[in-house]
Amino acid sequence: MLRLCSTSIVRKQILKAHKIPFIQCDNGFDEEQLPLDKPKNFVYQAALGKHKSALMLYGLESPLLIVDSVIDCGGILQRKAKNEAEAREFLEAQNGKTFKILTCAILHCSKFFYVDLSQTCFELFPFVPQDLESYLKSGAWKNKAGAVMVEGFHQNYIKCQIGTTSNAMGLNIESLLPFLRNVI
Repeated sequence: MLRLCSTSIVRKQILKAHKIPFIQCDNGFDEEQLPLDKPKNFVYQAALGKHKSALMLYGLESPLLIVDSVIDCGGILQRKAKNEAEAREFLEAQNGKTFKILTCAILHCSKFFYVDLSQTCFELFPFVPQDLESYLKSGAWKNKAGAVMVEGFHQNYIKCQIGTTSNAMGLNIESLLPFLRNVI
């Protein structure tokens, strides 16, 4: 059985959809302590910090899956919005532009240590102002890196996508499946 060291509902849904048996828990790592502002550096270091914390908390009795995702919008790091004003700022920066979702996953078991840094790039059509306001008021952007919801609000504005949707949702399951099949 896999130990998903993430409280993400979407990651949980992705694993369930692929019939991967797992338990879900927190990793106890505070990413606020990372003084990094480059998206690739941040997501990689956050995953490493979460891995170290999870390894100390849980050991390798069960394989560990640690994941972190961020948005790279024109080289600017976007993490989870702290409030509606920050969510608006993130979304306005993405409006009609191109951005990348970066996801770093670490799968660690007694047999191997696997790290995957994946990117999904989106080019967007401009947002309809009323749709943007409805999305912000709904609160569905909460706990989403960059307030991005490719399976929801953003879906209707995607002009072009390069990369997997699962990665954009926070877990590049396609890259992990060959390894997961060997540990569960």
